[in-house]
This record gives sequence, structure tokens and C-alpha cells, in this order.
Amino acid sequence: MTTKDRIRFISIGFIIWAAATATYRIMGSVFFESSMAGYWLNVVVTGGLYAAVSLGLMQWQNIERSDWLQGALCLALPGMLSEIPLLAGFSSLMSNMQPETAGRYAAFLFSGYSTLLGAAWLLSTKARSRSISEM
Repeated sequence: MTTKDRIRFISIGFIIWAAATATYRIMGSVFFESSMAGYWLNVVVTGGLYAAVSLGLMQWQNIERSDWLQGALCLALPGMLSEIPLLAGFSSLMSNMQPETAGRYAAFLFSGYSTLLGAAWLLSTKARSRSISEM
């Protein structure tokens, strides 16, 4: 994975974070406060989509599968780091949601990021072990 790839994925990760945060800023109460079933559906669907789109992007950009964990980190870190001040000031920054929703929102974030990083780690490790066994 080249430095140019890393910079591109960090930039894409920031754009994804900004778009998703803006969406949840406007409509977050629908996703996080309407019902537990709706919340868990959002957790599962969004985590799966985030991983599928991110891994598909790396495949489309011809990133070696053994580098997918590195690519996933570049995509995830901008959002993970940007969420720190957002969660610290949740009640004022995400004013469309109740302050108590911060825990659900944080759990949702952990789920999405860990799904992406876990999938990338598994596929990257599998690719590395396959290349070692071919030696």
C-alpha cells in the first residue's frame, strides 16, 4: 500500500465520517431512539455495509488483500478520532437526541468500526498465511 493510497483512504474515511455524522445529527433520533429492534437493525445493517463498502473499495483500488487491515485503519481512524470530541459534547453537538442516547451511539460506533477492522484483519491474515504457504 503506497503513501498515496493511505492519504486517499484517510481522506475517504473523513468524508464518510462527516456524511454519516451529519445524517445522524439530523435524523439520529429515528435510528437510535425509536425502538430497540430498530436500533439493533441499524447496528447490524450499518456495520455490514460499512465493512462491505470499505473492503469493496480496497478491492476496486487493487490494494493487496494482505494490506487490507492497513487500509481499514486508514478508513476508520479519522472517524474514530473525530468521535472523541463529538461524544464528549454529545448533548450539545447532537441536540436532536436525548443525552442518554450517547451510550447507544457510542456502542453503535464501536460495533461498526470493530466489524470493519475485524473483517479486514481476518481477510488480511488469511491472505498473508496463503502467501507464506505458497513459498
